[in-house]
Amino acid sequence: MILVLTAIWPYLGHSQQSNSGRGAPLKAPVAIYKVSPLHPDALYRRAIEGEAVVSVTVDVFGNATDPKVESASAPEFGEAAKKAASEWIFEPATKDGVPTEVRAKLPFVFEIAFEHKMNVEMEREVFVELSGPIIPSSELAEDPLPSYVPQFSQFYPKAFRNTGKSAAVNLEFVISPKGHVLNPRILSISAEGFEEAALKAISHMEYQPILVDGEAVYVSMIRPIQITE
Repeated sequence: MILVLTAIWPYLGHSQQSNSGRGAPLKAPVAIYKVSPLHPDALYRRAIEGEAVVSVTVDVFGNATDPKVESASAPEFGEAAKKAASEWIFEPATKDGVPTEVRAKLPFVFEIAFEHKMNVEMEREVFVELSGPIIPSSELAEDPLPSYVPQFSQFYPKAFRNTGKSAAVNLEFVISPKGHVLNPRILSISAEGFEEAALKAISHMEYQPILVDGEAVYVSMIRPIQITE
């Protein structure tokens, strides 16, 4: 008979009572080898995040078999999680010291790095490796002025709506030969929780190409901004 362990990772490994309620507690299986699922390519390219829950049978040898998708925010996430779950290896569950076959549920979360999400949102590469020379703006005759500045309030964090909170942020970034903002990073910020808003705001700014000896160049500069509602 297969006992059903209604535990969800990361709570696997905590002692659980068997369904019968008699005898010693059922000791849950403990994952000793875990495989992270691959983010489905089509969803990754669109910066779509999600989750899935897969149930598996953990046999007396600790193998994960018979994976079934219990839930998934997209079918592709379910299939990716199902494949990964089947490769997990456990110390088997035991009852009265005897290995016991159980069913267990494993949740998987598919997250995407902020940098990639920004690249997708901007429909261009914002975070890139630069190999050419970068001229500090301090070496120019005057600081470059943006040709376009978005309304920073549109990037205001939803979690702070109607709170009156604001943040002063100093950022460093590179202006590309096309006038795009590249590789923004925060040097200082007056309030936590505004980091992503500040990076998005500065990335939407645009500049005229900066010419040195008649040639468009990369220029690094530091700029303060204020994020308010």
